[in-house]
Amino acid sequence: MAKEQVRKRGKRKPKNVEEEYPKPVPHAPVVGQDTSAGPSFHPSRAALLSGQKPSFPIPTFPPGSVGEEINSGVPDINPDYPFGQLDPDLKAYFRTVEDQIKDWEGISSSGEEREDRQTFLSSVLTELRDHELVVATDPETSIVLERLLPSLGDWGRRVIGDAFGEQWTVLLRHRFGSHVVQTWLTLAGDTLDRESKNMFPPQHHAQAEHPELGILPTMSTLLSSLLSEIIPNLSTLISDTHSSPPIRLLFLLLSPDRPLPSLEERDEKIRSKRSGKFRKNQGVKGMSIFGEELGEEKGKGKSVNTRFLPTELVGARKRSRKTLMESVKEGEWKILGVHPVGSIVVQMMLEFENEEDEAEKPGSLFDILTEGMITQIQSEEQVDPQAFMTSLQTSPTGTRLYEALLLYSPWPIFQAIWKTYFVGNIGKLSIHPFANFVVSKGISRLGAEEMEGVIKECVELQGGTGMIKTQRTSVLQALAERATNTSSPSESIISLVISSLGLPETDQSTLVPCLMALKTHPVPVESKDASAEEAAAAAARHAAWQNRRNVRSTKGGLEPNIQGCLLLQALVRLPSPSNEVIFESLSSQSIDTLINYATNPISSRFLDSVLESPNGKYKRRLISSFLGKYETLAVDRIGSRVAEKLFEHADGFMKEKIARSVLPEATTIGNNEFGKYFIRRLHLHLLDRRPAGWREAVNRKPGVPTAFSVPATTLGSSTSIKYGINKGLPEKRSEHEKMEDRRRDGEAEMNVEKAGVEVDTKKVVKEKRRKESNTNEEDEIDMLFAGVEKKRKKSRI
Repeated sequence: MAKEQVRKRGKRKPKNVEEEYPKPVPHAPVVGQDTSAGPSFHPSRAALLSGQKPSFPIPTFPPGSVGEEINSGVPDINPDYPFGQLDPDLKAYFRTVEDQIKDWEGISSSGEEREDRQTFLSSVLTELRDHELVVATDPETSIVLERLLPSLGDWGRRVIGDAFGEQWTVLLRHRFGSHVVQTWLTLAGDTLDRESKNMFPPQHHAQAEHPELGILPTMSTLLSSLLSEIIPNLSTLISDTHSSPPIRLLFLLLSPDRPLPSLEERDEKIRSKRSGKFRKNQGVKGMSIFGEELGEEKGKGKSVNTRFLPTELVGARKRSRKTLMESVKEGEWKILGVHPVGSIVVQMMLEFENEEDEAEKPGSLFDILTEGMITQIQSEEQVDPQAFMTSLQTSPTGTRLYEALLLYSPWPIFQAIWKTYFVGNIGKLSIHPFANFVVSKGISRLGAEEMEGVIKECVELQGGTGMIKTQRTSVLQALAERATNTSSPSESIISLVISSLGLPETDQSTLVPCLMALKTHPVPVESKDASAEEAAAAAARHAAWQNRRNVRSTKGGLEPNIQGCLLLQALVRLPSPSNEVIFESLSSQSIDTLINYATNPISSRFLDSVLESPNGKYKRRLISSFLGKYETLAVDRIGSRVAEKLFEHADGFMKEKIARSVLPEATTIGNNEFGKYFIRRLHLHLLDRRPAGWREAVNRKPGVPTAFSVPATTLGSSTSIKYGINKGLPEKRSEHEKMEDRRRDGEAEMNVEKAGVEVDTKKVVKEKRRKESNTNEEDEIDMLFAGVEKKRKKSRI
């Protein structure tokens, strides 16, 4: 069909119907306005500028109608694009920029390649000029600006901050602009540190020569203007989903004694899980395109106490906190405390208030959230429980605030809170799904006497079995960790654990299996149905399309439990002899149970803690119990790591026994994808041929050379010539240097003999002397030709 015959989409109109729209009225010519040159104006605009009345009637609208909104002159702003939309061509250009940054991110450069990257960066900044706000709020290009910021120096970051102008509040509330501000604030910490030491980029000093071009504000000036702009709206910004994380980062930035989170890590207080997941999917590394050189300039590896603030910003955090306290009412603080977004800022305010020694003052944030407890303590009144504090214990968000109150409160306030709200209720709170975390946080500050009271209350409530049955062991774990760090009653903690498991006093060998599975005594035995196993195996063979991963069965509930394993690790770290009951229970387990523990990603960590404990008796017993089964561990993904750990903690005699036990299966283990690393660690290829050298090699400390390993420096200069270290650099060797090399050769021969290495020493020395003679001959020939060339040059002159 011809192109002319194709009917286009749309409603068909009859030809004899006249148009409903009126014909356009020709405009009157504008007097005195030249439209041939300069910017073009609309005729009505030109008439208005010249003072003439328009040739068409101005429509009038009744009050309160739409016409009033039109004449008001307020533009219709899209909240998703507050600064307008980016040109499609420019957006496509920034996509190519992002692809290039991905290729160069974190890769060092030098020479011409570095110059090319610098040229690329300059061209990108040229295109970015006057579009910073639009790029920062665009869904596709904001991530490009985040990738670009780490590559900019102090001057470039100041240029970006100055381009944002007085639009910080809009950027902080924006979904994508807030992330750009957050990245900019993270990088501003190092710039402020350098400015406090009067270290500025070269452009800063050069701008003084041309003041007519303007002065770029310093980073401290930009942050001061940022604070002055957002402080009036700070009470609403801290509870906003997008602006709250940058505000938290700003408070950390104004705290020089605290480290700033890096761009590649995710801090729960600064970046949400959703934001971290988005950056991970986008592959944002937060690294410069210039490699490691700018990383050193930014201050990698600095300690916490080396970050300083300029004089203008010292005390800015305290001033901002006081302004926030004055603008927010007492009831609003309680609402913010349980707000899913604003609660984190309230916790930070509690921490800052404690650092500034203002927590014990009446009217402080601690006093507001505890409903006047500090005022009652100072007036020596009786402290009664309040409804707000009680409700925080059972609230998912309120428990976070309660933990901050217990952690940052001064000691008198902590004692009053613990005595008022916890004593007498610990048994019930320890099995609550949310309150048990609050109790465990409070236990971390208790003394020996208070811990005895906690243990007594837990035993009174059914012997503590409720914590095991509900699998809420945070209180038990907190007691064990607190007893490790202080002189607390560790024997009482072990008794509480035994009571909570329901173990008999005569037989405690099942302590480890019960805690590992987090089941009370007796532990149910997992039975196997032979017919069911055969049917399942046949179904797996026929289902070729299914995933063939070895998924562990969890139907029986006897698999190692994470909470139980963490509790076992805490109990192992208790002082001796309190923890010996754990070691005795582990030693009484069968070898099959131990292998299951060693090949499980959860329970293998418990074996690591046993090997790292100072109790050598039970460590040797555990290592020897695996003899004859190391080949089974070595071919497993998790077991191979445990096997290496067992070998490292064994003594010299036990290491040789382990190596000789796996020697018959060395080929099979070496062909395994996991076992080959275990074979390399054991150096089995040396055990049969040179036992003495093998013992010295496996028992030496890391980084200490041995006689068996004959370092390259002991073989004289011939070794460097052999491996091309000094190739092409002829040197004149004196007789003294040759004698020194012969002496080193003799020492090397003695070291080799001690290590059990059978080497023909005469052959080594003969080969060395032959290389020396060849080197000397080559040097003489080079000198001869060099002299001839010099003579030729002189004759020409």
